[in-house]
Amino acid sequence: MLRDRLHIFPVFIVIYVPVSFFITYGIAVYNGNVKPDFPYISDTGATPPESCVFGQLLNIAAVVAMFVFYIRYKQIDTYQRTCPRKAVSRVNKVAFVIGLLAAFGISMVGNFQEGNVWIVHMIGAFLAFVFGGVYCCLQTYLSFKLPNIPGSTRNLRIGRLVICVLDFAFMVAIFVTFRFTKSSSSIRPGCWTTKEPGMSACLASTISEWIISFLTCIYVATFTPEFKYFELIKAKILFHELTRNNEVPGNENSEETQSNGTVVTTAITETSAKY
Repeated sequence: MLRDRLHIFPVFIVIYVPVSFFITYGIAVYNGNVKPDFPYISDTGATPPESCVFGQLLNIAAVVAMFVFYIRYKQIDTYQRTCPRKAVSRVNKVAFVIGLLAAFGISMVGNFQEGNVWIVHMIGAFLAFVFGGVYCCLQTYLSFKLPNIPGSTRNLRIGRLVICVLDFAFMVAIFVTFRFTKSSSSIRPGCWTTKEPGMSACLASTISEWIISFLTCIYVATFTPEFKYFELIKAKILFHELTRNNEVPGNENSEETQSNGTVVTTAITETSAKY
């Protein structure tokens, strides 16, 4: 059962996403749709057939990322109940929403190629990269606020902080160089060569993008040791009968046999911690 092996999902992300990028990169280079000189990640999935593969792979990544963010949200929500703090609870909820938006942005990047719907593609990229960076920062804050959460270590928290600093630095590099790159040439995306003017800025931008993507995957992988101490109890679909006032009976985790032999069960499903 995967319910007590939640650490598999962060590991899946850190392996699956880079492999997905290299798959579409290889297909695009093989078909001659991009040059091998560090194109933007989006350039490797801009034209068919690699665009089809790109979209499918990123959709899978987005779904798994959403699940990871949900597990992380429930993990912190469950643990902080031992010593409730409003600030932690609020930041946890905000981080969860931002994480979902970042994952949705990943799906948008894959489904709306830059050559077809550029504006929507860029909105998706903004959500994926910027909101993804904000999510990492919020999780780092929560890590320092909850240093005793099972699986957490000082080195792990410092590592997350370092990743956030690097992410911010490379994000600035992308914003500075991307604008110059797009305004200095009308060459088709992905077809830059070392002989083109502005290639240095282009390389700085594309390499920064690849590094940020890998850093984000590594950050998600840092959830692995903490996820080992938690399990997610599967959801249940339960039958209930309404009272005369159209209200659901409020007895928690109880069973009652009706006159017709029907067993009425009310239960609450939560994330449990293993200490």
